[in-house]
Amino acid sequence: MRWIIPALIVMGAALSLSGSAIAKGPGMSGGIAFKFGPDLATSDWRYVSFPRRPGAEFKAHGEDTVVVQTKAGVGVLWHPVPLRGSGASEARWRWRVMEGVGPTDLTKKGGDDRVLAVYFAFSDEEEITQQRDLVDLLRQERGDLLMYVWGGAASPGTVLRLPYFGGRGRIVVKRGADAPERVWFNETANMRRDFRRAFGRTPGKLIAVAVSSDSDDTGDLNLAAVADLCVK
Repeated sequence: MRWIIPALIVMGAALSLSGSAIAKGPGMSGGIAFKFGPDLATSDWRYVSFPRRPGAEFKAHGEDTVVVQTKAGVGVLWHPVPLRGSGASEARWRWRVMEGVGPTDLTKKGGDDRVLAVYFAFSDEEEITQQRDLVDLLRQERGDLLMYVWGGAASPGTVLRLPYFGGRGRIVVKRGADAPERVWFNETANMRRDFRRAFGRTPGKLIAVAVSSDSDDTGDLNLAAVADLCVK
């Protein structure tokens, strides 16, 4: 995977030049902050690609921000949650879209592109944290995925069934595809409350967080950023 391309450099410049763009979101005292810099590998972020599909390209921008671009591709960047964070119930992050795919049906295989998603994976199996591929964990039916999405055609707050992983994933729409671009939005989520609402049961331990971008169905360009991701 190539980490730096011209569009990502342009996005980084846009982040640096806008005072509002680099303003910090609300803190989370006593929580776990997932740093992206100085570089993603050093910060223990792990990349997942998908067979026969172009990937997404991620680049750390400072310690707290990751910029992602995908053109007709898809990719996931994920990080294990340390044991002390396994009982976390709240999440916060900021995100911003420079360019993204239009409205799609997030429940349709082959038609569910979205500009950004922030994932939280849950499981009761301790050994799941030792695996290195988040997708394999879900394919092995050993975890559940709660995904907060910027994109799609549904209204914010809508809960949808993820059309993959055998029904073990749910989508919560945070921002629709028509949300304003080039603006930072602060987000908060009560993951465990949303999990119970989406699945009808109590979640297990929080074992991973992830960021993804998807445009392989439409062939469009996504260019966006996520910052200040933390749980408590």
